[in-house]
Amino acid sequence: MPLITLKTQIHADPQTEVVLKDAMLCATKVYNGLLWHLRKEYEETGKVNISRKNLNRILKELPRAKGYYSMSVQLTRDEVREAYKSFFALKKKGVTQHEAPGFRRKGYLSPLKYVQSGFKVEGDKVTLSLGTSREDGIKQISFRISHRPDIEYERVRELSITYDKVSGRIEARLVVEVKARENNGTGRAAVDLGETVLMACAFDDGTVMLYSGRHIKAIRRYWQKVRASLKQNSRRWKGITHRERRQVEHLLHIATSHFIAECVRRGVKEIAIGDLNGIRESVDYGDRLNQRLHAWPYRKVINMLKYKGALVGITVRDDISEERTSITCHACCRVKSSNRRHRGLYACCCGWRAQADVNGALNIYERAYKVSPVKGSSGRVARPAVVSYHLGWHGVAEPKRRDKTLCASA
Repeated sequence: MPLITLKTQIHADPQTEVVLKDAMLCATKVYNGLLWHLRKEYEETGKVNISRKNLNRILKELPRAKGYYSMSVQLTRDEVREAYKSFFALKKKGVTQHEAPGFRRKGYLSPLKYVQSGFKVEGDKVTLSLGTSREDGIKQISFRISHRPDIEYERVRELSITYDKVSGRIEARLVVEVKARENNGTGRAAVDLGETVLMACAFDDGTVMLYSGRHIKAIRRYWQKVRASLKQNSRRWKGITHRERRQVEHLLHIATSHFIAECVRRGVKEIAIGDLNGIRESVDYGDRLNQRLHAWPYRKVINMLKYKGALVGITVRDDISEERTSITCHACCRVKSSNRRHRGLYACCCGWRAQADVNGALNIYERAYKVSPVKGSSGRVARPAVVSYHLGWHGVAEPKRRDKTLCASA
């Protein structure tokens, strides 16, 4: 059965919230305590031993490790090991100048993670174990959760309790098994993610659908201007940030739901998305563009497509390299960055002209499936049928007038 992550709202009484926050604070103290002992060990011996045996020995010296569930303590231990492994990898590449992974800030509420044990979910009621050695004697707590009513799951595999510092709410994230709808389709699609064009989606019949990201850009730009006049992390600043995030997520849900519904209608079985890992870190576009690139919610779009696809039996993979797909001519495969012209137009000397995101989506499709949806056996390249959509608060709409740059030719 496919797995999806379900974000839920916690409904608990004030006393239960206090206990949850204390347990999350214990997780922070344990994380920082392990880091402190490893740093001290490095100063004394010049080496760092991140074996589980050594970390378990340190855990026995940390009184806060008794403040939450023992298996969750072990997951915190593994987070420290992963932090050091990532640090060593960056150190080897010469990317970081630090001498050790950083501490979590004072008062930070670390997520409480439960994997397969220590929790029970019965309908909307969740019961968590906190261990048997807490100073206040509380061994378990219970609370209610609420989530989207249209999602039915078979079993909860993992559960984590997180704190949203913007909204000030405690949330639960459940990794659940869902029974996917039967899908007998054989179609395939590829998606190129962007900013001005949120998604360029190429189908195996040569159709390319473009979802505009201009509405999202306008919302983010507006709220950034409002926040600029406010004190950072003030109550109003946090409220505006939370409102912006909800508005952006709403539009992302509209776009991804419409696309998945279109995939179901067309009998799509698999969707390929470009792999964004390393792209934002390896390319330097300047301070202003780098900031916009890192702030754009690419990963959120991918996660939405994955869980919505899983519900209808569609596999979503995001392991396709995007390297040079935006500057490679889909017709003749010539790689030339100057082919990307003004206002998103891609024009090659071979005669191929297309909207740049259409060209990129077709390249990702060909790279994923080793065949192009618009290239014939004779070598001729057909004109893709391009449909563009604008996002609105209540759905997507096809514009009345078709932009000339959306056409492609060879």
